[in-house]
Amino acid sequence: MATVSFWGGVGITGSSKVLIEDRGWRILLDVGLDRPQTELYHHPVRPRQGMELHDRLKVGDAPWIPRLFQGDVVLGTGLEGGSDGKTAVFISHSHVDHIGLVGWIDPRIPIYAAPETVKIREAITTLGRAAQADSSFELIFAEKVMLEGQEPQIRPMNEADPLEFGPFVVTRYRVDHDVPGASGYIVETSEGRVAYTGDIRLHGRHPEWVTTFAKQAAQSDVFVIEGTTLGRKSRDTEDPVTEEQVDKNFTNIVEHTRGLILISLRPRNIERIESFTRIAKTYGRKILWSKEFATFLGAYGLEVQRIDYSAEQLQTIRRSPEKYVIQMGPKDIPWLMDLPVGPDSLFIHSDGDPKLTSQAGQSLRVWLQRYHVGLRTLGTRGHGTPEAIHQIVEWVTPKVVYPVHTHSPELLQPDPPTMRVVPEYARRYPIR
Repeated sequence: MATVSFWGGVGITGSSKVLIEDRGWRILLDVGLDRPQTELYHHPVRPRQGMELHDRLKVGDAPWIPRLFQGDVVLGTGLEGGSDGKTAVFISHSHVDHIGLVGWIDPRIPIYAAPETVKIREAITTLGRAAQADSSFELIFAEKVMLEGQEPQIRPMNEADPLEFGPFVVTRYRVDHDVPGASGYIVETSEGRVAYTGDIRLHGRHPEWVTTFAKQAAQSDVFVIEGTTLGRKSRDTEDPVTEEQVDKNFTNIVEHTRGLILISLRPRNIERIESFTRIAKTYGRKILWSKEFATFLGAYGLEVQRIDYSAEQLQTIRRSPEKYVIQMGPKDIPWLMDLPVGPDSLFIHSDGDPKLTSQAGQSLRVWLQRYHVGLRTLGTRGHGTPEAIHQIVEWVTPKVVYPVHTHSPELLQPDPPTMRVVPEYARRYPIR
């Protein structure tokens, strides 16, 4: 019997892991870091270095899937490691809750992803090596997790090019999210079709990718969709701005700001970074990147200019602050003391670190007030609205839909004939 089971993303936002089994063969869709179930590992408490997966397994903060992880890593946990030669992993995108455990997978198990996802993972490896050579590099939490274990060998998978693995035929399609390479998968089994969205939205730059995927997934026996925004009541979740509007707002800011612009971005939101770079250049500004961002973006293949805060560079910026945009992370904030900032300057928070609701975010606000720098938020969500989620389900009209990656799966209410099932963790469900 062909079955589907869920080893993450059940009743929580993030960490989707979908296991499809058919006649002894297995396909695992995503293998990210679990959202903590036990509340044991929170900063500054972390799993022991080199034993991160072992420690998470011991307390129930990693998926108990046998014959998936390296045998020596799971020794002492009671979980069977190694490879059975009948398992493959497919990654939907490069966010830590979807790819974060990939370094622990047994190297004999093939791993597939979009070419862009492979590039991002390789760029993070380059960043990690730079951090090992220079202790002043400050990696964010997601990057530290993605560097755990061994360097994975991820195979690039072309779009709409079916791949046979045992009884399965797996096809990857582009979908829209806030990171390059975001993918949905369609898996043909001996008993029916399973479609999985990964993370998805309709208000991004490429809604047509989502409609194409939905068309290909139409009438699937099983449809697994992320539901991050279900039950979340805010303008941000119910009526988000589009990425096009984000670009327009950034253009307006650059055009009308007379002084230095500071900005916080997510490093893997490559399309926004490229767009902001083009807009800044149009108005005679260069974006200067921290060494962490510059290393990562350079390894990804972008031409970027780094800020090193040398006396010479600071003097150049002071002479013409209207010619620059400076990307800043939390550790860079004290440089406000040496930069030419004031009422004519602006700090743009574009979904980067620190989160404004965090303690570090509150500290940022105090710094900006101290130096009379205005603050603007400018961004949009990477996840579809509740309306968009229901629209995608309607387009696909599957026999059964399983909402994952959400605290409120019961709020997905599809029209007949589709039946919604709230999944239980690790329970096997028949595909037909």
